[in-house]
This record gives sequence, C-alpha cells and structure tokens, in this order.
Amino acid sequence: MAEFIKDLAFMERIRISVLSRIASWLVRLWFGTVRVEIINRKVYDEYILHNKDKESIVVASWHRHAVFFFYFFRNIKNGVGMVSRSKDGEIVTRVGKSFGYDFVRGSSSKGGGEALLAMIDYMNKGGAPKFCGTAVDGPRGPARILKKGMLVLAKETGAYFIPIACSGTKVITFHKAWDKTIIPYPFSKVVMEFHDPFIIPKDISEEEFENLQVRTEKILNELTDNVDKIAGYKG
Repeated sequence: MAEFIKDLAFMERIRISVLSRIASWLVRLWFGTVRVEIINRKVYDEYILHNKDKESIVVASWHRHAVFFFYFFRNIKNGVGMVSRSKDGEIVTRVGKSFGYDFVRGSSSKGGGEALLAMIDYMNKGGAPKFCGTAVDGPRGPARILKKGMLVLAKETGAYFIPIACSGTKVITFHKAWDKTIIPYPFSKVVMEFHDPFIIPKDISEEEFENLQVRTEKILNELTDNVDKIAGYKG
C-alpha cells in the first residue's frame, strides 16, 4: 500500500476500496460488450499475444484512448504500468491489479524520474519478458505531444517500442477534458491499430533521439487520425 494511503483517514480508505471494486466490476461489464477490429493484427499476435522473440515490450498511446487500452491488455503476462501518486491513482492501481497488472507509482509531474528508474529496474529484471504500457502525453498534456519517458524506457531496457491508437464507431467524448477522453458505448466497435515495432539503440545520439521523438509523435498522430477515419469518429 502506498505510504500516502496509510496516512488517510479510515473512512477515506474504505471509500477508495469500495470505489475500486465498483470500478472494476463496471469496466468489465461495460467493455466486455465491445467488439474490436485490429489493423496490422500481425504485430499484436506476434509481439504481444505470443511474443515470438521473447523480448520485453513497451506500448505507447495517447491519453485520449488509454481507458479502453487499460481494459484491452488485461491479463497480459508480466504487465506493468505507471500510475500517479494520488487517491485517483490508488483506485486505478487497485482496478488494474484485479486485471493482472503490476504498477510503479509516479508521474511526469510528481515522482516521475524516480518512477521511470523503478520501471527500468523492473523491466531489466531477469526472467520472463515484461510488458509495459502508458499514455505518452500524460498526465496533464498537452494532448498529442509526446513526452520522452517511454522512449527512454525502451532504450534503456532494449524493449520493442510499439505505438498504438484506437477509436470507436460510437463513443462518449469528454470534451472538457484536456485529452478529450473517449470511451466506447456498450455493444459498439473499437478500431485499433498497431504500428510496426522498433528497437532504440542504447548508443543513440542526443540528436538522433530528438529526431526519433518527433517521428514517433508523428506516427502516433497518424495512427490516431487513421483509426478515427475508419471508425467515422469526428471528435
């Protein structure tokens, strides 16, 4: 249990526990009805579902569609995510653990550097390959502008880096949210696209890394625009 949770009043801890259980149940009930169409499915099948090369994986998406990905990748073996040190983050962590995830706590705005180092250590541990995913424009944006943390993680661990995006035929859009969060309606269809994986050399120069960051941001935006077009999503 996170240290700040131990310091909360008893009733606040009960509230977090109850909300976590309700959220877990609701997410399973809601998203369990959603159909998924995968573009470039070979990447998902070979590198994530079956992990043919037995290497660690880092998947990266925009924050806008992270909610559904959180559900979609449930029960992936050795899955780990990075979640903020907050009450909301504690709820997300507990829901995620019910889906089979492990977590490193922190964010780019609070404890991010420490959390990234902890994530690198986690991924570099021996044994089975690890699976890590997070939104790369979070936690507060700006939307669709890539932060370098997950690229650094892939570089330092030798993991495959896979950009991903999704959209939906019928979704709820939170227009007032900084990321314009989308959540698919029950019994609707989600269109998901995986980009071909790539590995970032540990000896990459600073200039090359900056260029890679720009290219990866462009890839994620192109993927997002493409799945929006296929799904007929207008924003």
